[in-house]
Amino acid sequence: MSLPNDTRAEAVKRLANLRRFSPEMAEKVSILLSHRMKAVGEQGKRAYSGFQSAADIMNCIDTTVAQEILESIENMEPTLAISIRDLMFTFEDLLQVGESHIRELTGAIDKRTLATALKGTNEELKNHFFRTMSSRAVEMLKEDVESLGPVRSRDVIKAQNEIVAIARQLEAEGKIVLKGEANEEYLV
Repeated sequence: MSLPNDTRAEAVKRLANLRRFSPEMAEKVSILLSHRMKAVGEQGKRAYSGFQSAADIMNCIDTTVAQEILESIENMEPTLAISIRDLMFTFEDLLQVGESHIRELTGAIDKRTLATALKGTNEELKNHFFRTMSSRAVEMLKEDVESLGPVRSRDVIKAQNEIVAIARQLEAEGKIVLKGEANEEYLV
């Protein structure tokens, strides 16, 4: 956030493109970026994908600024922007989304897609979805999940990614909020 506006996108783009590095270089970067990078640098030479670090940084900054940075990166390298965006919010992150927003999301997705996506997730996330539904709808969804039988992991991941894409679309339309700001206040 301390970088000038025109430098932010370039810094995130370079971090995302980082692949191999030496511990010395990691030490220099860690001083500038965060203690988290320092921990990575002390582990020695290894293959490293900067996409996750870029996504983590983007998740920590103001949503508007993150969107500006991603749009700037998208203009330069569209596939890089998509890779970062995919890691910024995952299906498991829906656990942090409020129940009213999950209810809105559930209404916008195909029930079979939801059943497939929930097939490969933990009970806590399943229950997070179930709390937003009527008891009859929960029972029907549980039956749908059971009736699927064995499901390929790639099909589960595809369904989860589809739901995340719909969630992002609903957020862009202003219908739901996926990531609240720490200093946001709500008036009731």
